Amino acid sequence: MSDSPTSLLHDAPLRAATTRHEEMMVEARRIVDAGNDRGLVLRLTGGLAVRHYAIDLEFAERDYSDIDLIGLARQAGEIGALFGELRYLENPSVATATLGSQRQYFKRPRRAESHAHMHKRAHFAPPIPGPPPLDHVDVFLDWMKMDHALDFRDRLDINTYAIDPADLFLSKLQIQKLNEKDVHDVVTLCKDVYVDFEPRPGVLDLEHVADTCARDWGLYIDVMTNIDIVLEHLVDYDLSPRELARIGRTLELAQSMMTEHTKTLRWRLRSRLGKRLRWYNEVEGQFAGRSDGDRVASRGVTGAIG
Repeated sequence: MSDSPTSLLHDAPLRAATTRHEEMMVEARRIVDAGNDRGLVLRLTGGLAVRHYAIDLEFAERDYSDIDLIGLARQAGEIGALFGELRYLENPSVATATLGSQRQYFKRPRRAESHAHMHKRAHFAPPIPGPPPLDHVDVFLDWMKMDHALDFRDRLDINTYAIDPADLFLSKLQIQKLNEKDVHDVVTLCKDVYVDFEPRPGVLDLEHVADTCARDWGLYIDVMTNIDIVLEHLVDYDLSPRELARIGRTLELAQSMMTEHTKTLRWRLRSRLGKRLRWYNEVEGQFAGRSDGDRVASRGVTGAIG
């Protein structure tokens, strides 16, 4: 990964990306606000959630392909109706493929829009072959089930527009094969978000990180390994000595707290099996998983270039 350019943008690409991403943020906030007005809980996750918390937007900017949200499964029907009202169509293949744990919505094409009133279920569309449209929204329900499963059912009310920074930190570092954009996002979080040890809006609660990893050995292993990878690649970014020190201290403190936190019985029993059994989920077939292209310059837990 160190031989590849970072995802930092400059000059014309930076200006173009800033304009597009600000439009995406406006749309994401429109969806969240519309949900709040109807008593629905929807929060931004993924790279745009990192951007939401970033102070230095020029550093944070990278390519984002879509809007990712997390909501509650018990509100799935109402969420679908909300997206219909906001002039989105649903790709039903995603709900089928993920056993209802995820939804995908995309902007209504003008041709479909002109005939939408003729259909009883106008907010649905036929299954989409191949990659989803660029202007689409992925909605996880209750859990983010990728390389590891993260439970958000009791975590969505901490912040207004995006998931809590601690959850965002975990969602990036839980990836078994980290890519450079994930490293970039973790660096942005650690650079711009204040560290604390209790759940408060807008802070990186490292106690929650340690507690979550103390209950899941596989998650613990991948987060610890990925923190080492981020530390190794801090030199790839144009950071001041003060920023390097701050980010390094945050990441090392996270590791220290994870090591010292009391582990659950489940964690201890699973640790006895070690890596003889696979400790992560395969996500290549998931709609919100990571494409082969995303994995080109990624690392495995051994640190070797994949």
